[in-house]
Amino acid sequence: MNSTVLPANLVLDQIKQAFPSADECSHTLTEKQFCIYDHAETKRCYVQTNPDGIKHFTVLNPSGKPIHVLAVDNCLMSPTDPSRCDCAILDEQTLCLVEIKTVSLKQRQAKRRQAEDQLRASITFFRENLTLTETQLEAYVCLLDSKTFGPCIRSSSVSRVLEFEELGVSLFYDNEKHFP
Repeated sequence: MNSTVLPANLVLDQIKQAFPSADECSHTLTEKQFCIYDHAETKRCYVQTNPDGIKHFTVLNPSGKPIHVLAVDNCLMSPTDPSRCDCAILDEQTLCLVEIKTVSLKQRQAKRRQAEDQLRASITFFRENLTLTETQLEAYVCLLDSKTFGPCIRSSSVSRVLEFEELGVSLFYDNEKHFP
């Protein structure tokens, strides 16, 4: 494998060529920190601009480099296809696919598996439609407690982390991505 990394603008260009709606589904930000929320009514992810608004996923970008946010579910992809992730976040080296679920204690296991399935389907879909051989892929299962909007992380998910590693993807159970 070549150690050269596809710059994010080339990956983003590929996305825009493959999907005509990509321009209206993407934002480029250079803030050192910003948040994303999955709107309950529209079923689409947005960058949270209201400091008091709901924040489901946080992006830390201490260098202030361009970070691209792409609403996948109900924007890039049809709302009739529930098998895709909620959003993608990318820089010049990494494509992060994020699935956000707000759950109760009883729903945790089923929603975690559903999120993992959606991420797998999204990984397959993006690999079939884009050249990502030089891009690091990460998948984020963001399970949020329905009362606190805090992350629900389980140590029993280790086997699924290993399954994703076999796909060449790093899997995280978190509601935060830190770009170097």
